[in-house]
Amino acid sequence: MKRKGFTLIELMVSMVIMLILLYIGLSSFSYINAYARYMQYNQNVLDNMDTLLSQIKKELMQASTKDDGTDFYGITYPSYNFNQDTARGIQDLVNPYPLDETHEYYTFVSNEPILQFYIFDDSGTKHRITYTLGVPTKNGAYAGVPREYWLNKKFEPCEVLYSNETSSDGGHTWSGIQNQPVTEQVITNLIVIRPSYSDKVFQILVEAYIKDPFSKEGKRFARMIQVTLKQ
Repeated sequence: MKRKGFTLIELMVSMVIMLILLYIGLSSFSYINAYARYMQYNQNVLDNMDTLLSQIKKELMQASTKDDGTDFYGITYPSYNFNQDTARGIQDLVNPYPLDETHEYYTFVSNEPILQFYIFDDSGTKHRITYTLGVPTKNGAYAGVPREYWLNKKFEPCEVLYSNETSSDGGHTWSGIQNQPVTEQVITNLIVIRPSYSDKVFQILVEAYIKDPFSKEGKRFARMIQVTLKQ
């Protein structure tokens, strides 16, 4: 009487097929999971850029170019020049730019911001608004994203820092929000351009690196807005 069942070869073939199917399933899950993380990271960067540009536009449109008899009015940085366009960006703040083989991180050499202007709120209080770039530090040492995790080793990701200060003594001292991050450490450049054809027009460019599923370096992505002062 013959015993019914599988032969050893049939069992081995079945096991091989099951392992192949299991490998395909795990690979697909791993790819989907990695792609979801990639999409989430990119969306976070884009959200950072959109939030920043929206905030700058809203505040900048409240700026007044009228001289109120003090040294604290209008737009301080960048300055306006009717002979040529003027711009300020990270290259005005750091050295070297871009980074070279002998430097791992930026050295910030300027205390002057990228964008600074004055506005009055509904109560008539004057505010000094400042936007600039920086990186996290602790006890004077770099405490940001390690260089091996940057998407491009030549361009250090930065935070956009924001200040909103008021003065009660005619501008001798200012207090309030000072250099608070309004973005994550993902911005590689913030550029403010003042075209020579008008002192009321501002072009604001924000750059960041976006992850590319087919490249370790990522791709540079930029968003730009133009703001025309109303006052």
